[in-house]
Amino acid sequence: MLKFICDDNLGKLAKWLRTLGYDTLFELTIEDGEMVSLALKEDRIILSRDTKLSRFKIKDKYLLIQSEKPLEQLKQVIDHFKLKIDKDNLFSRCMVCNQPLQEIKKEKIKDRLHPYVYQTQENFVYCSVCDRIYWAGTHVEKMAKKLSERGIV
Repeated sequence: MLKFICDDNLGKLAKWLRTLGYDTLFELTIEDGEMVSLALKEDRIILSRDTKLSRFKIKDKYLLIQSEKPLEQLKQVIDHFKLKIDKDNLFSRCMVCNQPLQEIKKEKIKDRLHPYVYQTQENFVYCSVCDRIYWAGTHVEKMAKKLSERGIV
């Protein structure tokens, strides 16, 4: 599976790629040279709106993103790399820190959940790095609907 790194203008694209299960780094303060070095070291594709990155002679590891709209950006990446979307990988990475999520029993996190969420949800996933808890609430339905409307999943 391809891995990506997004420049500082593409935070929303990074979140959408993570939503699809793609390992996608994003740091607001990373320098161009550092980003290129990291991409080469970790075998990542650089996604950027910065035409100046072409000076690094990395055309096989770099895609210039055309649109300012995150879902159009996502569609460009999917089309360009002919990505196959695996529904089993949807919502499998932390939206904040990119780590793979792990299932967790709701009894273990009861004290961290709103009572309504605890009563109405059965399945939870957890990020062991940033300690966030996720569940399939209405936000997941809305995101899935947006992906579906654009023919992504």
